[in-house]
Amino acid sequence: MRGRVRLNVPALGRNRGLAEKVLNWLRVQSGVRNARINYDCASLVLEYDPAHEATLLALLERFKSFSLSELKAFCAQALLDTPPAKPPETPKDSPLALPTLSLLMAFSANPVVTAINLPLMLYNAIPIAKRAWKVWDTEHRLNIDVLDTLAITSSVLQGNPLAGCIVTWLIKLGDWIRDLTAAGSRRAISELLEFQSRTAWVLLGDKVVSVPATELRAGDLVVVYPGEMIPVDGEIIDGHATIDQKTITGEGLPVSRGKGEAAFAATVIREGQITARALRVGAATTAGQIVRLVESAPIGDTRMQNHAERFADRLVTPTLALAASTAAMTGDFNRFLSLVIVDYGTGIRVAAPTSVLSSMTHAARAGIIIKSGGHMEKLADIDTVVFDKTGTLTHGQPAVIDIISYQDSVTPNHLLGLAAAAETKLQHPVAVALRSKATQLGVNVPPCNETKYRIGLGVEGQVNGYYLHVGNERFMRQSDIATGKSALDRAGLDERGFSSLYIAVDGQLAGLVPYSDQIRDESRPVIRSLHEKGIKNTIMLTGDNAVVARAVCGDIGLTRHFADMLPADKAGVIQELQRQGRRVAMVGDGINDSPALSFADVGIAMKHGAEVTHESADVILMEDSLWKLVKAIEISRGAVSLIKQNYAIVAALNTLALALALPGGLITPEMTALISNGSAILASGNGIRPILRYQ
Repeated sequence: MRGRVRLNVPALGRNRGLAEKVLNWLRVQSGVRNARINYDCASLVLEYDPAHEATLLALLERFKSFSLSELKAFCAQALLDTPPAKPPETPKDSPLALPTLSLLMAFSANPVVTAINLPLMLYNAIPIAKRAWKVWDTEHRLNIDVLDTLAITSSVLQGNPLAGCIVTWLIKLGDWIRDLTAAGSRRAISELLEFQSRTAWVLLGDKVVSVPATELRAGDLVVVYPGEMIPVDGEIIDGHATIDQKTITGEGLPVSRGKGEAAFAATVIREGQITARALRVGAATTAGQIVRLVESAPIGDTRMQNHAERFADRLVTPTLALAASTAAMTGDFNRFLSLVIVDYGTGIRVAAPTSVLSSMTHAARAGIIIKSGGHMEKLADIDTVVFDKTGTLTHGQPAVIDIISYQDSVTPNHLLGLAAAAETKLQHPVAVALRSKATQLGVNVPPCNETKYRIGLGVEGQVNGYYLHVGNERFMRQSDIATGKSALDRAGLDERGFSSLYIAVDGQLAGLVPYSDQIRDESRPVIRSLHEKGIKNTIMLTGDNAVVARAVCGDIGLTRHFADMLPADKAGVIQELQRQGRRVAMVGDGINDSPALSFADVGIAMKHGAEVTHESADVILMEDSLWKLVKAIEISRGAVSLIKQNYAIVAALNTLALALALPGGLITPEMTALISNGSAILASGNGIRPILRYQ
């Protein structure tokens, strides 16, 4: 799609060292917004500015002629010639320096100082005038920058530079606060990558050696001592420690972790010592993904901001007319100047992005990625939450309960071996459960011939001379396989809340495999919490049959459920809810949830979801807990409340300034500027409260 391209590059999937060099080189090229590699698919995903499309395509064409060794040499040399990227910094030279100097000079009555200040004052106002002209040139309308430009120009023509300097200084101050918030947000997020600049201890045989963290690879055994930062995402294979995970999960207190549990990069060991097997390193870690997603996430204009700015812009013409007519009737130019200084739009333009940025940063530090301000606003307004079942409301790790055979010639263990063979190439949780059960029982799993996977139904194909169908009841019906002999067993299993997998051999039902998926401990209290927050519609979509779905729905406390759902069916349910006027959030984790996530007003992906699920989603929960959903809604509602507070501040103070300026004599242009533009400063200060509260 425009602005994004996926390329299949097998060499990068085989050689991670080369892949990292290619990524580092691509990320510093002009027009490249982000580059990443999906190693499982051996594909390079490049996000770029469409304006640089031709240049980037020509750049990528160069790779076609390279051999593997030439590509290595090219990237190595290119990186030597490229200065290393620096972390985001707050500009040392404040943009307030010249406006402040001009403001100080405006207090002087000396004509020489005034003459020197005049060009400086106009120079400071040029960016404001350019913004006004750009809107007029592209959209043919007047915006709030026109009033600011007119106020500054009028003050110069009247011989009152102080009013113009105050307006300019306050506008610059508001913009600076917004930029400081953005820089602070980027810096706070970039701190998560601090682990990459450190050294790590790697266990090689009987020795523990120190290596740069950037050289770590998946599979390395990493030893982490007290007080050190964990450099990888991995599984603890030895030791026990108390770990501060605040940077990743937002937990206020350190947690205890031991053998078999997960450890995250950028978290710190407070007590104890662990040895962890690296599963993900560098940019592939949870911390790296958070940084990448936040840096690539647009702030986005919210509907509230767009509406408020349009309303403020519509006030420009009436304000000009009021100022001109008042000045004409009274002959008081000061009154004209005071009225055009009143500016509702500047506060809106500065305060809304500041509130959104600080709230997005707060969410990211709590382990929640919200991709834009618009998505945050929609999340705050939802009244319906739709859940996928497997992997979302449940752990997504089912276990096989039994193997029931209906053919005397096929024993239960033989049947299990055939089914496990048919599902050999699949990573679906039920396929994993089948293979685990076969391993547990020591069952022989024969080689698998070609099979076909049908999404949401099952798999079919040749296995060891048999033609197998393995899947749900709908799959059997579509394949004209009678399931009547399983009716009694299925009824008993359904009552117990078990799901069932059907196995057919050579077109005849051969067996039934009941399995269960454990409901998450937090599912019930999370649903209860959502209901308490006014979200009355909580709905489950599942490919399971209606009896199992009903049992799970009643156990958790959902308001409604839909069973026997295919991916297209899930998307259809979302659309039907929207046609009913519902504002819908969809929570899922599997590839088959991607269509529904895309159609929902807000798509929410669980941490362990597939890459396509993360790309389809608007919100990503970086911790495997549904409580993060509740937290995301709370942060989003807090952000919207903050924006409304800021608009109230801007509206109240500007209306006060307008009321005082209209009669004349009650307020000077300088005081009007302080009240009107000062509202933007107050609103911006209010907008950064989420970051201050977290710190």
